[in-house]
Amino acid sequence: MTSHKIPLSLLSLLLSLSLMAEATPARWTGTLTAKVEGFSPAQVWTLFEDFSNLYKINPNVDISYALEGVYGHPGLVRFCSTHTTTKSPSGEEVVTIQWFQEKLLAMDTAHRCFTYQILENNVGITYCKSTVKVLPIDGCDSLLEWTYESDPLPGLTPDYLSYFFGTNLQDMADTIKKILKSKSEIECTPVKLCLG
Repeated sequence: MTSHKIPLSLLSLLLSLSLMAEATPARWTGTLTAKVEGFSPAQVWTLFEDFSNLYKINPNVDISYALEGVYGHPGLVRFCSTHTTTKSPSGEEVVTIQWFQEKLLAMDTAHRCFTYQILENNVGITYCKSTVKVLPIDGCDSLLEWTYESDPLPGLTPDYLSYFFGTNLQDMADTIKKILKSKSEIECTPVKLCLG
């Protein structure tokens, strides 16, 4: 019987790779959905494709604007900021500002979807990539679908991230519905002509 010897350097490398694989936590993934009833995907997409102006459809975002790149094209980088207000133990209001730079990786207007990645931020996200789709359901209704993959966030759980994204997605669906309803009411309002 022949004995095969593994060189010590190769054995050390294999052991190191094995330990690295065990030490690297799995990424958090999820898919969340929210309905926009009464409006088609084509109507909803007109608001969603405006990547740099997220504040228009997400009431949780204070400001958002393009930093660089071409509107609607991969490579566009947007800046987004939001704030929370809490009370300190002494009763004073404490305002915390969270900001993100997000890069558009793909935009597919024919299939009504885009993919983006969070770049720089002040909340500790090291990697997060998301795809947002506007899908048809139930005739004239739309479904917003948000699929994400993220590195674990220190001190938080996968359920927290899912809740955070899900809340934002539902808030966007509600806001889009209000905007489109308001537009349709304006377009359908009869105009009285006064002759005289």
